[in-house]
Amino acid sequence: MGRLFRIWMFWVLFLGLIDPSQASLRPRVSFSQGSSERLLGVYDSPTLKNTTTLLLSTDADTLFVGARDALLSLDVSQPDSITFKDKLEWKASRQNLNTCKWASKKDCGNFISILQFFNSTHLFVCGTNAYGPQGIIIPAESLNASIDAKDAKNCCPYSSTQRNTATIVDEELYTATKVGFFGNKQVISRCHSRGTRNNLELENVPKLLQDPIFISSTQVASEGKILLFFTEVGDLTGDSFVNSFIVSRVAQVCTDDNGGSRVLQKRWTSFAKAQLVCQQGEELQFNKLQDIVKLSPTDNESPDSTLFYGVFTSQWSVSSGLSAVCAFSLADIKASFTGDYKTFDLGGNRWSRQPNTDGKLGTCGLFNDTDRVLSIVKTSFLAEKAVRSVGKKLLLSSTEERYSRLAVQRTQAANGQSYTVLYLLTESGFLHKVVLLAKGPHIIEEIQTFKQPQTVKNILLSKSKGELFIASSEGVFRVPVSNCSAYPNCAECVLARDPFCGWDSETRACATVTGMGSNLQQDVETGNVNKQCKDFKNTAATVTRVAQFNEIVVLPCQSRSRLAEVTWRFLNNSAVPQFPYLQRADGSLVFLITPETVNTYHCMSTEMGFEQIIATFTVILPIIPRSLPPPSHQQPDVTLDSGTESEPIPDYYTTLEFDQSDSEPTTNEKTTADRSGEKQARTNLQSTVNMNTDGKDVVCISQKSYYSEMVAFCLLFVICLFVCVAFVILWSQSIRCNKTTPQKQPKDTESDKIWGTELVEKLS
Repeated sequence: MGRLFRIWMFWVLFLGLIDPSQASLRPRVSFSQGSSERLLGVYDSPTLKNTTTLLLSTDADTLFVGARDALLSLDVSQPDSITFKDKLEWKASRQNLNTCKWASKKDCGNFISILQFFNSTHLFVCGTNAYGPQGIIIPAESLNASIDAKDAKNCCPYSSTQRNTATIVDEELYTATKVGFFGNKQVISRCHSRGTRNNLELENVPKLLQDPIFISSTQVASEGKILLFFTEVGDLTGDSFVNSFIVSRVAQVCTDDNGGSRVLQKRWTSFAKAQLVCQQGEELQFNKLQDIVKLSPTDNESPDSTLFYGVFTSQWSVSSGLSAVCAFSLADIKASFTGDYKTFDLGGNRWSRQPNTDGKLGTCGLFNDTDRVLSIVKTSFLAEKAVRSVGKKLLLSSTEERYSRLAVQRTQAANGQSYTVLYLLTESGFLHKVVLLAKGPHIIEEIQTFKQPQTVKNILLSKSKGELFIASSEGVFRVPVSNCSAYPNCAECVLARDPFCGWDSETRACATVTGMGSNLQQDVETGNVNKQCKDFKNTAATVTRVAQFNEIVVLPCQSRSRLAEVTWRFLNNSAVPQFPYLQRADGSLVFLITPETVNTYHCMSTEMGFEQIIATFTVILPIIPRSLPPPSHQQPDVTLDSGTESEPIPDYYTTLEFDQSDSEPTTNEKTTADRSGEKQARTNLQSTVNMNTDGKDVVCISQKSYYSEMVAFCLLFVICLFVCVAFVILWSQSIRCNKTTPQKQPKDTESDKIWGTELVEKLS
């Protein structure tokens, strides 16, 4: 019963996982790949395959790209362009390739798995080398220098499909990865230790790591620690249902650690791990960490204000694409590691509480402590207190997109207020730019970066350049973090609520905010156009649409914003009714031309309480002049509008051309009097028509309309149909009556029956 109750509770919580308030979270504007309003720089080369890692130089002018069998350096010093600079060809050894293919591995090549600055002048590069990993140290300025590859089997991943993380501090490499030909060993190690310092690995004890997937790592200099983020299989009880949970973790190791003297020799004495909880209140957790990045505090803030922004998904919602973003503070992580711990009892197969009475657990410098303390450290590595998200809430959740990677930065708006901006990459190929506001997240825009759905392994933000670099199978993309010129007027600029953009009333353009005190019109929180754009003219150019009676007309109207409500109104500002009009999902208006629908229409967009006219259409009937009679002695009665501008003649008119000369073709049937009458009619006609540039008079004669005849025919047809139906009904009733009336037998037949009866009686 207890197990069934837990399963029932799981589904109850899961049904509450979707937050209705977040379900409608949509990007305001969307730019497809190649859009002229959102141009991206791209580097694409046939030799660039399977990009795996990105690294930007300290001056942000060179981008290093790790790929299959190659390491490239690209010049990104010029805006909006990426050009080739240098290349290192580094292929797997022939022996390793043969062994890899014999084992039927799919990634038999040399994939660059780790790319870091070893120091200010050199790079440290790890390659899988067809499941025989190697590492090299190479000058950053010359990738063609001779290389001296060293074995890196305990420091670098064997496979390109396994996630790993690496950080270099003081020329020492801290890595977390799976090693071995079959990836059956997990290591968190320190390699290339300097001087007399030992290379360190984890002790092989139960429950230390359980099928982990390493996500990210970073140095926290103020603590002298390396923080590592990963997911693993949860194991808190013997219940198989609970054991099926995926748990997100944060772990620590100290950079001063050198292993114990007798206990934990050449092993970490500072390793500890805690659970990361991304959860809204008491709802079901988003338990699978996808990516996490650090946002350092400002200069006047404490290091404890450091925040870590992570993208999470739920293991029970793979098909729905459900994902969320949570933030964690360094202060909460420190509180977890300095609290009590849990010790795994191998005999009882359970966890027990380990009080941190002396406060030593989770601190640095334990490698010099006693064997008794190190023995406790060896088995007490799981912090009892979980690290919960800031405010115990979600910053963002989506029921439509599965986010895989993210970048984050903090920027100042024109009024000096600071805002956090997230860049979230979806597996469907779009980049979402999100600003976190007091009322909740706002997706400013989405940009299609690549067409084929894929899991991108790297997204790199350059704050100095104000650009993002994204590596995919389709190339390396360069995305500016803002594109203010895409907003054509003050209203659009303010409604975007982009902290990077504001309206410049002097240049009458949407410009980039350069810092506090910028004289730009901007309202990031509420997008108040009426307050910021007082000189904005809410007008749109009128488009004239000529249409005939009974013609179906489609008036297009599409708002730039997907958050705006589109409505149609008449010239007097009254709303266009639902019948006989039809408004499509794309905002266009469809209707049939009748005398009542010939009108002027305004397409209105309403967003954040502001209404603006997107488009104006005036629907008119064609100019229908009176038809010319056949040639006769009577003067034709033709009336045409004249003015400075004339509309083009529709195709449904018949065009007659008259030569300007007075000469007439002679025929045997025409008399001299007829010709003189026609010449007089011509003279009168020429005084009422407009002249073409080629010197010919043009008269437009409308084709005859059969509208009234069609109406009369339809009425007669309905009457005839009614009469025929009535006749058929009466006739069928008469037939039914005849069948039900009993018929009398003929008299002769009855007499024959009587006579026959009497004859039988006599004979008997």
